[in-house]
Amino acid sequence: MDTTKKLTIETLEELVDKDLKVFIWHLWNGVGSEIEPISRSKIENADRYEVVDKMVQQYSDNAGTIAVKVLQNMKQMDLAQNLEFKLAEVEQPEQEEPIQSDWIRPQSIVLCKQVFKDKILKDKRNEVYIPKDAYQRKRLALLITNIQFQHLGNRDGAEKDEENMEWLLEALGYRVEKHRNLTGKEIDAAVRNFAAHSDHKDSDSTFVVLMSHGGRIGNKDVILGANDSSDYFFVDDIFTHLSSENCPALIDKPKVILIQGSRGKCSDVYIQDRPPESDSTVYRKDMVCFMSCLPNSNSYRHRISGSYFIMYIVDVFSKCAHNKDIMELFTKVISRMEKHDLANRNVHMLPCIENNTLRRKFYLFPGL
Repeated sequence: MDTTKKLTIETLEELVDKDLKVFIWHLWNGVGSEIEPISRSKIENADRYEVVDKMVQQYSDNAGTIAVKVLQNMKQMDLAQNLEFKLAEVEQPEQEEPIQSDWIRPQSIVLCKQVFKDKILKDKRNEVYIPKDAYQRKRLALLITNIQFQHLGNRDGAEKDEENMEWLLEALGYRVEKHRNLTGKEIDAAVRNFAAHSDHKDSDSTFVVLMSHGGRIGNKDVILGANDSSDYFFVDDIFTHLSSENCPALIDKPKVILIQGSRGKCSDVYIQDRPPESDSTVYRKDMVCFMSCLPNSNSYRHRISGSYFIMYIVDVFSKCAHNKDIMELFTKVISRMEKHDLANRNVHMLPCIENNTLRRKFYLFPGL
């Protein structure tokens, strides 16, 4: 509330005394049929600070929004737009408590306001990825979840991860291609086929989400396939398949990869020699990979509620994607997970960002 008052007062200070009187006149004569006017006797001779105090007393959390409406009625469009944008940027106090096993997914995602999107695209046009209009785009996302394995333990709770990620991606405007329990070769084929999808030409971005047991071979991250032994997919191959050469439809468009899986040594998996490295000339840009843990460490999952990494992503994106770019969202997830003391066992979780070649800020603008 203090921030709303401060922003509203700063805006009213841009009005000359004559215009302030017009602003006050609108308040006592009524802003709209659904908004109760403020008594003339309370504000007729009030200064800017007193006017804002009376508005907050009468309208509470809606005081800033009503100030925008009054300015619009006065044809003070620049002031109205600037105030609306600043109010849209203001974050409500966010619950920063660690996510527990009884975490429930938010009922809905906070939608972006048109004024915020317009302001970003106007003021930072050369600094952000420009989205396509909703009516003409075809956003695609790939979601692969391995739950059952022939030899390793099943990933109980991963069904909830799949459900939550599908919900989030759809809420962000993506049509989700979903696969379960794939072998390493099938994962590779699924990513290749996804990269070749013709609808990418009408898209402005993409997400690829892989969730499975994971590990490291040498210094390379792998996702384990459902057959376990000698069955894996190198994470690096995602970047190759989505490169400018192999996926030209996504050139200059942000490509976000999310990996849920441990990154310890695959000591219980028979490892064949790594195939020859891909051609180093393959151009990998406009990509970022967010991984659930640091190299040589484990990722943690609740057997009913799912993986903590996925829970934090869904929670943060649902509440903050309306006015934060993708890197700010990742940073929030990292900050919250770093503080998470898992079940009071002094087990700390720290996801990390890797292979970041994004050249601009990527805003998701949910709902627009």
